[in-house]
Amino acid sequence: MENARKREMGDTAGEGKARAAIAWLEAAFPEVACSLTPDEDMRLPSAFWAEGSPNVETCLAYQERFAAGMDNKVRAAHLIALYSHQLSLAAAAIYLCGSLIPDVKHLRFEHYARPLEAGVVEAGRFRFCMTLKEVAGCVPDDPDELFHDLFVAHLKPIIALLKWRCGLSARAQWRLAADSMAGAFLEVGRRRGMEAEAIAQALAIVKRVGSPLSSEALCYEKIEAAVGEKGFTRTYRMRGGCCLYYRTDGGSYCDSCVLLEPETRRERLRAHLLDTARDRMG
Repeated sequence: MENARKREMGDTAGEGKARAAIAWLEAAFPEVACSLTPDEDMRLPSAFWAEGSPNVETCLAYQERFAAGMDNKVRAAHLIALYSHQLSLAAAAIYLCGSLIPDVKHLRFEHYARPLEAGVVEAGRFRFCMTLKEVAGCVPDDPDELFHDLFVAHLKPIIALLKWRCGLSARAQWRLAADSMAGAFLEVGRRRGMEAEAIAQALAIVKRVGSPLSSEALCYEKIEAAVGEKGFTRTYRMRGGCCLYYRTDGGSYCDSCVLLEPETRRERLRAHLLDTARDRMG
């Protein structure tokens, strides 16, 4: 009875931390939705991502709002990047803010009103229902390894499905998933004032030997710029994969694209940092 009571108390405390992390997440990143209890219309991942599921076609079609002239491979690249990014934002918030390891048990794709500076726009997002695992006493005893293993296990059938449906290689998709996770950890860490810790944990997850997420090209880099005598520094995630946006009508390379020369990326990001700095200075 006493052990059962302690487990129940621990579960309650863990859920409290997770709920606080989720509340912070949804305020900071309204493009992501997360909960600890499933709604009636949510699906198991295996059902949501099943071959022939209308959810898959809906999610692929949604990617066309980001560019014209997408072929199947480009749609798949954008979908795995979007899905991995939103999942990683939710998982990173719970992991970094609540010291808990989340695992997706149910999900759905939903429409919502996204607030932007220019006004509210209709957009789509994934809503995740998570189960939680305590960092203390986890098996394996390395929480970063457990986080990695759950993330990889969740994405593996999705990546296999998109490879079959759209022809985009598994390796290309894993690189995009790793980029998304590294970017999400950086974003959450920056907002929470724990950027260095978030970067270290992201690297411990995506740079594991033998992992499908591992890529030599994926890294973080500090970019410096100056406006007059005032200096500015910002850390950016340098991609190990490519979303293929350059293949769309009027598309181009992203500023941190792996296909760009390193110095070209630095010049682009430095210009971006200067623009941001000037805006802040008025």
